[in-house]
Order: sequence, then structure tokens, then C-alpha cells
Amino acid sequence: MKVESRTDVAGRFRKGARVVCDDVGELVIASVRGTADVPIVRFEGRTTRTDAERLRGKWLRVPRTEARKAARGGFLWGDLLGLRAVTPDGVELGTVREVIRAGETDVLVVRREGSPDELLLPALASVVREVDLSGGRLVVVPQQVAE
Repeated sequence: MKVESRTDVAGRFRKGARVVCDDVGELVIASVRGTADVPIVRFEGRTTRTDAERLRGKWLRVPRTEARKAARGGFLWGDLLGLRAVTPDGVELGTVREVIRAGETDVLVVRREGSPDELLLPALASVVREVDLSGGRLVVVPQQVAE
């Protein structure tokens, strides 16, 4: 079956790789052909068209342990969701609610509880100064808006 690939990890779809499919569970890739952008995969134990149809429209995810290996010391988007965003002075800005892929730079969407207003922070070292997972916070220096 064709897979709409949304990964930036080269070789994510390879023989023997394990993925988790919504409402199905773990699948093991038996073979791959096609291109890196649009791989055509066959899963072990899924040999008929009917088997493939049951997977249509479902999301494939990698186990967190696999994703963490690919991050190579970086952070996964899921690690950042729910962290409190604070300035170096300790001013609470809100909670990271979403991460948006916006071209070359990811953007963190920060929102205060009960507020519809969002603060968009580019995930740059000049803005995100510290990621403290155990403390549940990001230390950030928002960019100034030119007037």
C-alpha cells in the first residue's frame, strides 16, 4: 500500500521496521518499493487487497523509543507539549499547546489557560533558551515585534 510519508527521518520505511497503526496495533514492514516520498510498503501477515483496505486512512506512527533514537539528543514534539513557557525572569507565558511545522523552523504555540490568545515562538536557540523536561518548563525569550 502507498504511504503518505510525513517523516524527515531517512530510511524510516525499511524492511523489518516496526510501526504502530491506529486501531490495528504494531505492524512489521516486510518489503518496501517506490520512492522515499511515497513508499509502497507490504506488511508481514497482510497479503491481500482486503488487508490493505482495512488500513486505508489510518495513521502509522513509530514507537516513542524509535522516535527518540532518531532525535539524536534533541526533543520530540510530544516532549514539548504541556510544558510551561517562562521567561528567564520567571514570568509565566502559558503552556505549549501545539507545535507547527512552518518551513525550516518549527513554531511553538503557547496559550494561557482560559485565554484564546496565542503566543507563537519559533523553535530557535535564540528564543528557546532551556528545555527542562523534568521541571516541566521551557525558558524562552520571545522576539520583540517591531512597531
